[in-house]
Amino acid sequence: MEQDFVKKKIDFSKGLIPTIVLDRATGKVLMLAFSSPESLKLTFEKKLAHFFSRERQKIWLKGEQSGNIMKVSHIFSDCDSDSLIFIVEPQGPACHTGERSCFFDKVQNFDGENIEVQRLNGNPYYGILSELEDILNERKDRVLQGNLPERSYSSRLFVEGLTKITEKIREETEELIKASLDRKLGKVGEKNSVIWECADVIFHILVLLAELGVSFEDILQELLSRRREKAK
Repeated sequence: MEQDFVKKKIDFSKGLIPTIVLDRATGKVLMLAFSSPESLKLTFEKKLAHFFSRERQKIWLKGEQSGNIMKVSHIFSDCDSDSLIFIVEPQGPACHTGERSCFFDKVQNFDGENIEVQRLNGNPYYGILSELEDILNERKDRVLQGNLPERSYSSRLFVEGLTKITEKIREETEELIKASLDRKLGKVGEKNSVIWECADVIFHILVLLAELGVSFEDILQELLSRRREKAK
């Protein structure tokens, strides 16, 4: 399958293929490199990012000297089959400068918004929301197919349906409110309780969104729209 993908799917007729590398955990752009048929074949075989160096005119394994290799989890091609995206799990900084991303210098800010993009180091914790969403959608699909994973709490929620899911959100929200009030009163150890209960609420909201076919990106887009509306 990999051989067919390299030979038939990807158009190397114009030369090397631009390859964008994204951090699986954060979705941040880490670097831009170039793939040849041979380097792409090695990437498939080793599941490690290999590229073709235009300067050295040779294939290189990302991190072969620094140790900052990139484990490849997914590969996408664009609609014209002449560029690629590698989704990776970086084992260290992507840039030779030590920065997490090679794209860390802001060139221009056209819209005037005060956003910090000089350092696109990314926060690895943000990616867990996207990862959880993918897992929950997969669990829901398996439930619909009658394939129930053993000991899967989220699968049981999908089986029991919307009423059960909303009941859990109400229950977890009430527990979060109680933990928050206890923390306000200065009770020892309630910071952890707030964190735990808030995580439970967020998790069950993600389950609800999956059940309703709403993506978390839709929520973020709504928040972005509200922010931009207020900025006018």
